Amino acid sequence: MNTLDRLKNRAILNAVSAYGGICRRSYLNAAKRTDRVEKKVLSGILRRNADTEFGIKNRFRDIRTIEDYQDTVPFSVYSDYADYLDRTAMRGEQNLITSDRISFLADTSGTTGITKHIPVVPRSYAPYLGCMAMYFNLLKKELKTRGLRGGKVLNTIESESSVTPGGIRQGFISAFVVGNSRFLIENATCLPLEVLGYGATIDMKYIKARCALAEAELVGAVSAFMSTVTDLMYYITENHEMLERDIASGGIDASINIPPELRASLRRRFKPDPERAEAIRRAFSCGTHEGLVPRLWPGMSLIVAIGTGEFAPFAEKMRYYCGGRVKFCYSMYCASESLFASAVNVEDENYLMLAHAGFFEFIPVDDEFDENTMRPLLLHELEVGKHYEVVVTSLAGLYRYRINDVIVVTGYEGKSPLIRFAYRKNQLINITGIKLTAEHITNAIAGFEKRIGVKVLDYSLYPDLSRAPWRIQAFMELDGEIPSEMQSSVPSVFDEELSKVNAEHGHMLKIGESSPSVVCTVARGSYERYRAERAKQKLSGNQVKAVRYIDTPDKLEYFNSCVEKVYE
Repeated sequence: MNTLDRLKNRAILNAVSAYGGICRRSYLNAAKRTDRVEKKVLSGILRRNADTEFGIKNRFRDIRTIEDYQDTVPFSVYSDYADYLDRTAMRGEQNLITSDRISFLADTSGTTGITKHIPVVPRSYAPYLGCMAMYFNLLKKELKTRGLRGGKVLNTIESESSVTPGGIRQGFISAFVVGNSRFLIENATCLPLEVLGYGATIDMKYIKARCALAEAELVGAVSAFMSTVTDLMYYITENHEMLERDIASGGIDASINIPPELRASLRRRFKPDPERAEAIRRAFSCGTHEGLVPRLWPGMSLIVAIGTGEFAPFAEKMRYYCGGRVKFCYSMYCASESLFASAVNVEDENYLMLAHAGFFEFIPVDDEFDENTMRPLLLHELEVGKHYEVVVTSLAGLYRYRINDVIVVTGYEGKSPLIRFAYRKNQLINITGIKLTAEHITNAIAGFEKRIGVKVLDYSLYPDLSRAPWRIQAFMELDGEIPSEMQSSVPSVFDEELSKVNAEHGHMLKIGESSPSVVCTVARGSYERYRAERAKQKLSGNQVKAVRYIDTPDKLEYFNSCVEKVYE
């Protein structure tokens, strides 16, 4: 950065950090009076939307209490809003489910098999903005401990979007976030504005890697998921010689898929920098990738991305790349439908539920729950250690909406629960009495790798019903070879660890209702290639989630094609 750019960068970081500090204090103060905040949020939602088509139909004006609301408005799913949202998308109709103007329709990634278009309004975006500012505040604190005053941030979030026949922008939620943060992106991140909007239509991984490596004063990284960051680091390690040449010459390798007009624009921006290219070469010359991140970027201080639960293996891989010298912030727990909770401290895997981000209800899943006679619980009524299905009334026009997410309560901050994501109700193995969730699998893999002595980089499970009794087929990408003395016990160790976290699994094996599992190791890079292919299939890279449950023939065919060794 030149002197002017450095001054602008510091001024913007200071301003955003100051606002983020205010937001953080506000979230923690609100947690002390969650029960009052809940009532205020619901009252505001009902009052604003009483005269919408949905509000009139459901008699919002007659609702006075939370109990009235629960008695009057039924639980909902996406199909209850599909007609309203189609009318908005195709004809531009407003005031159907929300009085706020729907300015964006967020496409989900279709993990349930249906592509959904979720309404977004400025009011529902505000909590995201506050959380992003808070992360910059946490970054600023980390920089201060290192004696740094500023620097650029790598933003991996993409912004490809289109316009519906009714004139409404649509795309993945990341496109809305980026589109409303262009000034911040231009001055605080290392990605040039002209690449935003291309998405998977170009080689974005090259551009992100090229821009990140060229920026010696990189101090942070922001991504939706930690897997995106690890995939980028893998790309850098595999292609660093090409990237070094391009940075030294100011060019762009001819093999890179970039439209001519964008290539020309970037060539004008990229200047030859042989000194930086030599620094990158030296960073790779020590022969190990452990600690590579601080060697490439000595000021790197904070990585903001979801790295808990099913993304924990990616966080561990990034810690290897970082050599223990970079702090992590695990970002937020959110979906296209709403923001639910956020990390408020670095290196804290718990998320604070944000009562101002929507009105939330919780259905117990550990105990029997009769929807006809029992009421869902509220934020301040949850029990530590219990699991709950989340129901949200969003700020953008979804009412008592079941998103099929299950969270576990880990503690409390004031009257607001601290939570972790546990699993999705529609993404678990449920066969002949065995219910395996993402949480079960994550814990079992952690125990498995400790006993085997090899790090599991990524993994998936498939219920193999082609044989009787059925069995679990586990696919694993490993960071090394399994010791010879452990190879014969690989399947039994996996089953033992899975039985520790799920007693039904061990019981079914014992009585012969299921067969011992088979463990298949796949080639290095198999999962990264899968995510790259998915990103090309009109999915934002930020929407490609971890593949923990193989539920389609295409997924099974792909991972079977990557198998190197079978343990059974």
